[in-house]
Amino acid sequence: MITLNTATEGFSKSVMPISTINWLFSFALIIPLVIMPLYARFLGATLFQASLLLATYYGVQTVSLVIMGSLSDIMRSRKPFVIFSLFGMAAVLFLISFIIIPALLILLMGILGLISAAFRPCIMGLVSELSTKAEKGKSLGILNSSTSIGWASGSFLGGLIADFFNFAVTFYSGCILAVLAAILTIISLKDVKTGAKKDRNFKKVIVALKNRFLPNSGENAYLKEYGLRWLYATIFLRYAAYGGAFAFLSIFFASLFSKSWAGILIGIYLGLSGLLMAPLGKLSDKIGRRPILVIGLVGTSITLVIYAFAYDLYLFIATQIFLSLFFSCVYTGGSAFVSDVAPEFKHNEAMGFLNSSLTLGAVTGAVLGGIIAELFGLRIMFLYLAVFPVIGAIVVLLKVHETISRQIL
Repeated sequence: MITLNTATEGFSKSVMPISTINWLFSFALIIPLVIMPLYARFLGATLFQASLLLATYYGVQTVSLVIMGSLSDIMRSRKPFVIFSLFGMAAVLFLISFIIIPALLILLMGILGLISAAFRPCIMGLVSELSTKAEKGKSLGILNSSTSIGWASGSFLGGLIADFFNFAVTFYSGCILAVLAAILTIISLKDVKTGAKKDRNFKKVIVALKNRFLPNSGENAYLKEYGLRWLYATIFLRYAAYGGAFAFLSIFFASLFSKSWAGILIGIYLGLSGLLMAPLGKLSDKIGRRPILVIGLVGTSITLVIYAFAYDLYLFIATQIFLSLFFSCVYTGGSAFVSDVAPEFKHNEAMGFLNSSLTLGAVTGAVLGGIIAELFGLRIMFLYLAVFPVIGAIVVLLKVHETISRQIL
């Protein structure tokens, strides 16, 4: 059995079970995120109604990520949150397969947003606790790689299963994978022990959680260091752009080609992101976080402009390949930056803020994108959204300060 009792054991000794669990989780989660808009359209939903699926999911997750991350820190516990998330997600995916009313799909996506929020900050916090400062970029890159490989697997197979079988079989597949991940977590991982006694008294936990959101003056001073608050704003802008586009990509690609190609094209960018995140994490350790972030932001804007004008399958394949680089730059650079700045006892909370910035941006982008798409069409929507990452790049250059001494920007 792999035991994770102290940070001295190091991330390298626990990389396989953690990465496998994270891969299974990501595989199962991406299925509803990619397939659900297609399923909603199949049931008769409008473009705006389809946009509410991911908007609801990300909206609930925006609040839940910080709460779950803070609760995990306060209770000094990771494993129960991970198990809860995995079994809960399996139940939601099982129920989705029986729904035929779009409004009920929106409700279940909100529940999925709450449940899935218990997983990501706990896994990221665990990896950070098991890594030295010099290795954090690399370690988080490895974790993010397993995430993207899981997303790619789910996208590829989700589209193929929906094309060759039906939507219900696709959701059943995700359910089974989530259960497998939960069983692996129970068998292979033990909870982290930080040397402090866990506080499971309900009233004390509530008081501590309240103090996290209404802290004494100076407790959240780290948010001002190195322009961390501006980094969160940049992440918001990037995901307002691509999160809005992502809400419709499966519909867009399926209308041009097929459900299988929709899954393949989305899977290309997610899968290659998995291969690029670890080396880009190491690169950000060497040259700094800002250059990586700026490349990713500007590149994202360019890909959205290409979406607005392209029709050729091979051009979309090439665009997805480059998008994988830009996605990896923003997420790996942003994760490493937050890990650099946040104090140890606030780390999960800071990562929760990062993921909440991401999801809040995706909510904004999905709703705004749904309105624009309903009025003017998907291609005009892509052009509007392309402005946001450019603004984010300017914010990085003006307001975000480098945390690595060796830098080129």
